[in-house]
Amino acid sequence: MKIGLLFDSSSGLTTEQIKGTNIDVIPLHVIFDGEADFLDTPENHQKYETYKAIDGGKRVTTSMASPGEVSEKYDTLLKQYNHIICVTISPNLSGMYQTAVMVANDDEYKGKVTVLKHALAANCLKELAFKFDKMVAKEDIKVEDFQTEIELWEKNTAIIIVPGELDRLAKGGRAKSVLISLLKMLKTKLAIQWGEKPKKVGMGRTITSLLEKIMKTIKNVCGQQFKLMFLHTPETTAKTIDQVKKYLDSAKLNYLEEIVPTPFTCHAGLETIAFIAIKNDIL
Repeated sequence: MKIGLLFDSSSGLTTEQIKGTNIDVIPLHVIFDGEADFLDTPENHQKYETYKAIDGGKRVTTSMASPGEVSEKYDTLLKQYNHIICVTISPNLSGMYQTAVMVANDDEYKGKVTVLKHALAANCLKELAFKFDKMVAKEDIKVEDFQTEIELWEKNTAIIIVPGELDRLAKGGRAKSVLISLLKMLKTKLAIQWGEKPKKVGMGRTITSLLEKIMKTIKNVCGQQFKLMFLHTPETTAKTIDQVKKYLDSAKLNYLEEIVPTPFTCHAGLETIAFIAIKNDIL
């Protein structure tokens, strides 16, 4: 059975990265002030100056792909593959998962599309996509193996985000607004461990004050041997980036520097940073 892989743009996967793989990407939508609506692609972010809009205080939100867009993508992939494994943004962040499942349940796609439920996010999904791409090459691979693998990743990865703008996060419905308003008033930064039920890692006045707590959480999940990614937006200040790098270097931690996928920046602000750790033995 020839299996194709479909992820959405919240994974941070780029056209260049997926060349020569069995991976395809369906873009989410970005919306300005409830009016301008465009696809989440690098070309469109340059055209519509998304980061400038966020910096200017515009209400920039995201939305799922339409059922028609999902159906069209399924049709395209089923011309090349016998079965599609679809991985969307986590269902506790968007309705994209429900849309993908709804379309997959249409008679023409039954038995041909499997949509996986999970609580992973951002560049962790990008790494998972490349692991899945290795898996599809195995002759004895089964559809069920992908659900087993994604559940393994949920247990052996740590995803921690420090939102840049707590009020933007609250307005987007991604957090409790009363608590967020209080934290903003106190000028407090909040580190959140992402999962099915997000958890508070710690609070502090500065990024530096949070880093020890973040790394302790990562090591509790992943032990001592893990792949570490430090994520920031294209507009995160050099001061913040330098503080994090200085800490990671002093702790003698190897890490990759990557960009936060734009949908998360839309909801959490330009100064957002994140840390993703994946246990080495599942890569």
